[in-house]
Amino acid sequence: MLAMSDINIDQFLPVFADVGVSVAFLVPTPTGYDKSIMDAIGSVRELLKDEGIHDYELQEQGPAAKKMWPSFFVTADGLIETEASLYRPVTKKGDPRIWFKNLRQYCNPKNLLSLFVFENKIHVLNLSNATIRNSLLQHGFVYDLLQQIKYSKQSVSLELLHKIKIIHDGGFLPSITPGDPGVGDTLEHALGIERNNSRAPDYKGIELKTTRLTRHGAERATTRSTLFTKVPDDGLTYREIVETYGKWQVPRGSTLARLQLYETFTTQRVNAYGLELEVNTAADRLEMKYAQEQRLMKYVSSWQMANLKSALLLKHHETFWVKAVSEDRNGREFFRYDKVLHTKQPNASLLAPLLDNGKITLDLAAHFKEDGRWRDHGMLFKMRPEDIGLLLGDPVEYDLAQL
Repeated sequence: MLAMSDINIDQFLPVFADVGVSVAFLVPTPTGYDKSIMDAIGSVRELLKDEGIHDYELQEQGPAAKKMWPSFFVTADGLIETEASLYRPVTKKGDPRIWFKNLRQYCNPKNLLSLFVFENKIHVLNLSNATIRNSLLQHGFVYDLLQQIKYSKQSVSLELLHKIKIIHDGGFLPSITPGDPGVGDTLEHALGIERNNSRAPDYKGIELKTTRLTRHGAERATTRSTLFTKVPDDGLTYREIVETYGKWQVPRGSTLARLQLYETFTTQRVNAYGLELEVNTAADRLEMKYAQEQRLMKYVSSWQMANLKSALLLKHHETFWVKAVSEDRNGREFFRYDKVLHTKQPNASLLAPLLDNGKITLDLAAHFKEDGRWRDHGMLFKMRPEDIGLLLGDPVEYDLAQL
């Protein structure tokens, strides 16, 4: 759908990254525009769910279940009240829909619309409109509105840093979860964050990423940090990749073989499953390919680069990378959170070159259980901590013992 837009999206991504606002993009098709229907694509559904406005998965089909939500059209010099219609039709599979009252007076087919939420209202911004676009790029009303959002968020980062400092000063905390998830779960529990499956940032718009500085008192080897998760946009699905290229293997601690694929993918080499990544600059997408005989490469799946950038900006417009010292006490792990690396304003335009030179890799982790049930841990785009500054701007590190 974004490929149909009458304006390039790339010039706007750094602006939204600087502000730190979660955003989704929509492009009305000519047919949908005429029928007053727009598909609520994945990024729109995620935005509304993560902002606590609407969850399409819980919505029944039909007019009776339609939900209306107060919204605004953003103009070059003000806001126009409207309302969003959020619904699932009775026809077909009830594919999620969204429409805004008087939208035809605000935009044309193929215009690029950005959606963001501020003060619990959906805001619609027509980036294809030259007057509105100039108000954003030349520091007019639209720019000031986004700056207002930015300043409201700055107080949140100071609040979070203060809370983690208090947790540090309290000393070691017993892990509330065994194994690797414990370091993150324990910090979130101490911060009063309830565990959930949302892909939204963890603390009032700030993402938390927690790792161990040591494990059981010894220095721990540096591990890659997950930037975001994203399944392919085209080609074989996650599950089909495992069905086609996975291997029957016996996992550690078991005597039964299972079909699985646990591997790192990079543009720098073909992995043990015969798969590698390639940045297709002409098509502006990341492709997964399979190495056949004579090194002929077979297309498997792909991600649109615009969608990868959107995933990055949604997840990491502002992040606290928290590092913990780990101790073992009578078989139970304890953590003390010592350092915070604060990053913001990711440069999404560098995503493609960093994938191309192997600085960003992809981990796929999935298998079929013995009874045939599917289990996956996500398709994880990762980066080594020492390279984070290449993508996420100038990081600021805090030693909590010195604050």
